[in-house]
Amino acid sequence: MRKLIVLALAAAFATASWAQQKEKTGNGAFDALDKNTDQFLSREEVAAEKELAKRFARFDANKDGKLNVDEYIKAMQDNDRRVIRDSTITTKVKTALLAEKGVPSFAISVVTYEATVQLSGFVDSEEIRDKAAKVAAGVSDVKQVQNSLIVRK
Repeated sequence: MRKLIVLALAAAFATASWAQQKEKTGNGAFDALDKNTDQFLSREEVAAEKELAKRFARFDANKDGKLNVDEYIKAMQDNDRRVIRDSTITTKVKTALLAEKGVPSFAISVVTYEATVQLSGFVDSEEIRDKAAKVAAGVSDVKQVQNSLIVRK
C-alpha cells in the first residue's frame, strides 16, 4: 500500500512538473531567443539581435509588443532578402569598377547595407576617387554612396 502511495505521489509530481514546462515552438533560433519560454519574443529578448530589433515594430502585426513565431519568421525572411539584395548590389558595383578604365578596382573595398554603398581604400587622385563614386552611384538599385576613399599624397 505504501508503495502504491509513493508511486501515485511520484506520478502526480511528474505530471505537475511537466505541465509547468512550456512547449517549444520547434524553431531553434526563436526558442533560443525566447528566454522566458512564453512562445513570444519581447523587445528585450531581441535587443541583442540588431537586425531583428530593427524590424520588430514593422513585423509585430497585431501591435501587441511581442513577436510570435510567424512574425519572427517573416522578419527574418525580410532580413535574408535584404542580405541578398545588398550582396547583389555589391557584386554589380565591383563589376562596374572592374570595367571602368583608370579605376584601381582591386584597391577599392565595396560594402553595401540597405542599398547604401560604402567605398573604402586608397587611390592616387581626387579624380579617381570621384570617378569611383560616380560609377558606384550609376549602378541600378544603389540608393546612396558613401565615398570613404582616401587619396594618397
